[in-house]
Amino acid sequence: MKKALLTISVLALSAFMLMGCTTAGAESDEKPEAEQAETTQYTLADTAGLLGKADADVADAFGGGEENWTTDKSTYIGRIYQTELYGDPVTVYAVCGEEKTVDAVSIWITDGEQEVTDELVQTWQDRVTAFTGAEMEDRGVSGESGTQSWRWNAEDNFYTLRLLEDILTLDINPAVGELK
Repeated sequence: MKKALLTISVLALSAFMLMGCTTAGAESDEKPEAEQAETTQYTLADTAGLLGKADADVADAFGGGEENWTTDKSTYIGRIYQTELYGDPVTVYAVCGEEKTVDAVSIWITDGEQEVTDELVQTWQDRVTAFTGAEMEDRGVSGESGTQSWRWNAEDNFYTLRLLEDILTLDINPAVGELK
């Protein structure tokens, strides 16, 4: 049951983002430029650390995140963080469940605005492998969507790197139930 709920949550987030149906909260948590220049260099440990935490406890992560709701404000999706991982700009989506705890994390390394090189894909494969200590599984190319993906099964989490044209994302999901 938890596996199905988690899968549905991640798919729903992806669908909302791709359809442009999400809106950021009206409040801005932006820091002055001087403070942004002194940011900490964040890593995968920081993003994976969001899993299982209460939304209120991660509101200020990565310098502050914006609330992410459906357009009609009927469903709270989680938080969006504009930040850097390993010095590279990324967008981190923390997906919350009904209890407002972070159930999944999606990192948008590229958003379709820039070309994804083989070198960039290799860099992220190396980062995930080094962080997890797990062996990478090449999942190949999906015949339906054309998405190429790689997966790591690490202790309590699954890491899935996906490439679709010029969109490169990394999803972090907890291993729950029989997957654990």
